[in-house]
Amino acid sequence: MDEYHGGLKKYNEYKKQDSEHLLETTGKELRKLMSWVDEEA
Repeated sequence: MDEYHGGLKKYNEYKKQDSEHLLETTGKELRKLMSWVDEEA
């Protein structure tokens, strides 16, 4: 609850770190090459 009331600072930091992880960035580039994959996936 404290994290939520404090503006989710740690949560947002973890979320940003995860989105910049090598697996995520590689997957994003690979999905661009797959025409049959929905962009929302």
